[in-house]
Amino acid sequence: MPGITANTSNVINDGLLFDFELLNIGRSQFKNEETNNQLIIFIQTKSSGVIQRWLENQSLMHYFHIYKCLPKAEQDVIYRVMPACFKSDMEKINAEAHPVIAVAAISPQLCFTGDMRVGEAIDKILLACDSFDGRVVFVIDEQGCYRFTLELHQLLKHEQSTLLADIAHCVEPCHVSTDREMAVTQLHLSDYDHLPLVDLWGKPVGVLYAKEAMSVLRQEQTQDVEMLMGIQGDHDDTPYMQTTVLEHVKKRIFWIVGLSAVGILSGMVIQSYDDAIMALTILALYMPMVADTGGNAGSQAATVIVRSMALGELKLKNWCDVLWKELRVSLFIGFGLACVSFAKVYFLSHSAYLPGNITLSMLGSAIALALFIQVVTATVIGAALPLVAKLCRQDPAVIASPAITTIVDVTGLLIYFYVTSLILLN
Repeated sequence: MPGITANTSNVINDGLLFDFELLNIGRSQFKNEETNNQLIIFIQTKSSGVIQRWLENQSLMHYFHIYKCLPKAEQDVIYRVMPACFKSDMEKINAEAHPVIAVAAISPQLCFTGDMRVGEAIDKILLACDSFDGRVVFVIDEQGCYRFTLELHQLLKHEQSTLLADIAHCVEPCHVSTDREMAVTQLHLSDYDHLPLVDLWGKPVGVLYAKEAMSVLRQEQTQDVEMLMGIQGDHDDTPYMQTTVLEHVKKRIFWIVGLSAVGILSGMVIQSYDDAIMALTILALYMPMVADTGGNAGSQAATVIVRSMALGELKLKNWCDVLWKELRVSLFIGFGLACVSFAKVYFLSHSAYLPGNITLSMLGSAIALALFIQVVTATVIGAALPLVAKLCRQDPAVIASPAITTIVDVTGLLIYFYVTSLILLN
């Protein structure tokens, strides 16, 4: 078939050049419909032996992108004739939802041995300059396993007789199936702006550069923000204006419908305290303030904890320290809000009718105390829920802000009516 070559792997003297140019395309073009159709026709019309020989000349990186752009039937065909050296790696890659190999640089990689000298390496790079556009080369051992990485600019700083092993960097690699977020974290903690990727045999497969890491961070942050706000569904790169109305509806409706049902509990709480509201109607005036403040406090705490967990700043084992810290924070915030609410009641409700021996100071104190308890409980609940999600092996970001707000609304109304009834109506 025109355009599909039988051999896409070239040998350049002492260095190996992994040529990823199937049909002269890059990763972004693997999603091209015309290219996919050519691959599908090739797999459907060629015998298993031809396909197997063709796959034997591909790298793991190349094989992965070919596999992912094909329909299920064609995937099964090439999986059956897959080279034995790929099977274990592909099983681990397919078991991971977001493997780092999917976002790593797909440009060709050069591999040299450690006993090669700088001058020889420069000659090999110049020979491969038409197809090699990377910034890093691999230094491998006699078995082809990864040992070091070498940034190209390092070659210009040393004598041509210097051994590559003497100037290369020992950068800790990660397996190609590693979760992309974990790989980005490893890159962030590294002293270098690249992360080598290896297979189960320890052989180099590709490189994760800072540019690809930034793209991963953007996608992960978008997913976390969407889940935190109760927007369901896998995130893609489709711009907002190009996403259809129905797609937006499907992403958002799950939490909204579910929480609207849970919100009935708030109405039940209010109904159970209708005697208190009838006796002291001014309680209804400050009810939204207490509920909203609790929801905001809980969402703030949850957001801070989710972010800290995403950045690796705290682990599940720190749960006691986290709750103790958030409790102290909530005490200060709650005390401040209680003072503000007391002043608000005192100055804004001085003309309100108060039955019996209830004074404005008593009313302000009851509402301030209820708000104080609400802020403390909401903050602790907001901090605890992401930790509970992590304990249940769920993404902490799935504890959506609307869910926290609804839970805190119900507890807040219970606290508000119980405290005010206890102080004012007994």
